[in-house]
Amino acid sequence: MISHPAILVVDDQSSNLIAMEAIFDGEPVELVKATSGQEALKILLQRDFALVLLDVQMPMLDGFEVAEIMRSNPRTESTPIIFLTALSKEQRYIFRGYETGAVDYLFKPLEPEILRSKVRVFLELDRKNRSLRESLRLLQEERDNNQILLSSLSEGLLGITQSGNVFYANPTAERLLSASFKDLIGRRLSDIFVLYGESGEPADWHLAELVASCARGERTARDDLFLRRDGVDVAVEISASPLQPDEHARQGMAGLVVVFRDVSSRRHNEKALTRKATLDSLTGLCNRAEFEHLLNARVAEANRQETSLALLYIDLDRFKEINDTRGHHIGDLVLKAAANRLRESSRDVDIVARLGGDEFVIVLASSEPRRAASLVSGKILQAFARVVDVEGSMIQIGTSIGISIYPDDSTNPQDLLKCADTAMYQAKSSGRSNSRFYRG
Repeated sequence: MISHPAILVVDDQSSNLIAMEAIFDGEPVELVKATSGQEALKILLQRDFALVLLDVQMPMLDGFEVAEIMRSNPRTESTPIIFLTALSKEQRYIFRGYETGAVDYLFKPLEPEILRSKVRVFLELDRKNRSLRESLRLLQEERDNNQILLSSLSEGLLGITQSGNVFYANPTAERLLSASFKDLIGRRLSDIFVLYGESGEPADWHLAELVASCARGERTARDDLFLRRDGVDVAVEISASPLQPDEHARQGMAGLVVVFRDVSSRRHNEKALTRKATLDSLTGLCNRAEFEHLLNARVAEANRQETSLALLYIDLDRFKEINDTRGHHIGDLVLKAAANRLRESSRDVDIVARLGGDEFVIVLASSEPRRAASLVSGKILQAFARVVDVEGSMIQIGTSIGISIYPDDSTNPQDLLKCADTAMYQAKSSGRSNSRFYRG
């Protein structure tokens, strides 16, 4: 059913109301009638009208008083009023009508065509006003929905001008950057957080390059570490895309949209998996696979730099007896204690690894590899000479050490390891708890 605009006609004379019905018969309007000012005000509180045709001379509340009350109510203050009157046409009455908010003033007897013409003008204005209000409502609804979407994003979103200043930040960006919307607006990216590259060194934003690539329609992405201004490390993935003013506009890029998300948890899990893949689960030392990788790298570096390496192959003496007599739990604790003593006897730059069982290795980089190997071997033997307390049991851990030198004994990493292994068995055969250099 089509809804027609409503007009309220207020007149205390029923004959006048009937005449109004005749004038608007066939017009696309809904005519609502009131026989007093009080009744009119009640109806006006219940619904909206495109226009009020208001008689001036009525008992109790005349038309002027009704108009004054309408203008004092926010619901009816902008409703158009046309006064209809048989009173004097003196200027003072007309002025009073306009002072109370009338948009027009017609005298009885009315000319039907003139009244219909004037009413059509106000109905068209009402139609346009309603259309405008609906457009504004839809626009506000769309804006509210967009704001809800932006606020619900798990990613931080920054709107950046071409000059590099922030003009928008969603709530997630505020949280990730530990800054309020007010603090972010107008600031440059480099003022908000420090960017770190994969090497751990501070990295520049190269904002001009970022803007240029986005201006070409390119989307850029990178995986970096942000150090927030509050000192908290946050690992993020970041992407930047051009912000276009309109899909049909040709005036170029309006700015950038920078989207970033916290991947600290993922980075943490990746590091944990890396540690698990490269470290011995019992002792925390490098495992065999990681040791072989690091040994190859050290040999390649020594070859480039024309330097030397010493490889120490360490095996615990009579460890099988400890396992058999004390149990595997005590054996594991002994291995942990041995690993700690090897760490204490070496430098941070040295590679300390567990190959498996009770076999350990240490790689030393030195310009005097034999001297360095002798010093470290001596420290290890001295450390292992001390009795270790394992859950109240005093256990003596002996160790035998075999040493090979790069490039003297071999330039091949695997052969170098075999040479050290051979030297270790030579140490065992000569009485254990000592060290031997490889002799081919």
